[in-house]
Amino acid sequence: MVLGLFFSGCSMGKHFSSTNIETNSKIAEPVVMIENGSIAEINGKKEKEYYNFKIKNYKENGEVTQIDLAYNIEILFQKDEAISFKLYKNNEEILLENNKTADMNLKKEIVQEDDYQLEIIYDKTKNYLNDDMIQDVQIKVHAEQVKI
Repeated sequence: MVLGLFFSGCSMGKHFSSTNIETNSKIAEPVVMIENGSIAEINGKKEKEYYNFKIKNYKENGEVTQIDLAYNIEILFQKDEAISFKLYKNNEEILLENNKTADMNLKKEIVQEDDYQLEIIYDKTKNYLNDDMIQDVQIKVHAEQVKI
């Protein structure tokens, strides 16, 4: 039987191979910096108050983001009919839908700085409680990497 297999041309064997690949790579670092302005306080003496802030894609040492980013701004506060908001980017009004902006972009490797101004409007005639209002308004910036 062994001779039959030998002459029939069948062969059996084992093959093994191994490959090692080594790489050194860095993970791209996203950079989103928020520069806050001074705190705005509404005390009923003024109808409007303003809060200024900036969103940048670079650090103070000059390091710029290495990836494209998309971000939006959300204004969080306890619902009150007497308070409303307007948001301006570089002196142009931005539409707020449910107190949230549409997505905006920060480009990679290009220094970018977006100036924002939040206008807080207090309408005394709609304050039915006639009490002092004590509440915080938070501005949240949500940023994520743009999918390629």
